[in-house]
Amino acid sequence: MKNLATSTLYAAAFALTPLAATADELTTVRVSTIPIIDTAPLQVAITKGFFEEAGLKVDTTPTAGGAVGLPALASGAVQFTFSNSVSIALGASQGLGFKVVAAGSFTADAAPDIAGIVAKPDAGIKTGADLAGKTVAVNTRNNIIWLYAKAWVDATGGSSDDLTYLEVPFPQMLDAVKGDQVDAAFLVDPFLTAGISAGDVAISGWPYSEIQPSLPVGMYAATEQYIAENPETVAAFVEAYNKGVDWANENAGTDEWAEIIASYTRLTPDRLAGLKILPYYKVIDPEALQPTMDLMLKYDLLSSEFSASDLLHDTVLAK
Repeated sequence: MKNLATSTLYAAAFALTPLAATADELTTVRVSTIPIIDTAPLQVAITKGFFEEAGLKVDTTPTAGGAVGLPALASGAVQFTFSNSVSIALGASQGLGFKVVAAGSFTADAAPDIAGIVAKPDAGIKTGADLAGKTVAVNTRNNIIWLYAKAWVDATGGSSDDLTYLEVPFPQMLDAVKGDQVDAAFLVDPFLTAGISAGDVAISGWPYSEIQPSLPVGMYAATEQYIAENPETVAAFVEAYNKGVDWANENAGTDEWAEIIASYTRLTPDRLAGLKILPYYKVIDPEALQPTMDLMLKYDLLSSEFSASDLLHDTVLAK
């Protein structure tokens, strides 16, 4: 898993027919995204002009979570959606034809991580048992945040059925905790680091790395129909996005990198200080993704076994 970022993608995926370079002739694609650290390579590729070099104009639509963007993908309102593996697999299992075409973010192999359960510093919440009867903010229900929150509560002495899960967009979670609208929140970076650095919240637990280290969490999906009808556009999108991955990995922590992150998260560059920066990847190993599919089955998000390999298109598989 450590060398996934430098793995070679299928050469056929990038055997592109040259696309027009003038602004009037660029192919427009619409992408549903989320204003979190996981989507940095996409924003990099837009800012640095990698998509235009590949003949594409990318229009983005920010959402509260990947599950929100998938209906737009199914309807054709967007061509690509940044989402989480759980929501994509759930839609695919329901016959919506979702396929992962590009990798995105992985979690850490040990704490600290890019996402964690947080509460007020004096709340005394350190385990799932401490959350009995309390309310936890998740960005959307039945997604990867919701699933791993439940798994962590059960693994640390609590009962996930004893909690109330309230949907709150990531940028508003800190205010929800501070305002006592929720007792805890499963928060992601850069908002996680900003809240901890300001002393507004403290870490209660690290569900991702404690349940499944190095988890493929965020990725880009398209529909099988769109992939079949637009193979060159899909290949161009993945090629340009992967240039954004390379740039983000090589320039993480620089002033220019911070400015790009700040531009779409609405956090000032100084609030990004101390941010845990993990590498982004170009490919996904099905064996690394399969435990998530199995966890979905355990928590009744799937009615039968589901193979992670069936979720991944050639452009995101290692050679």
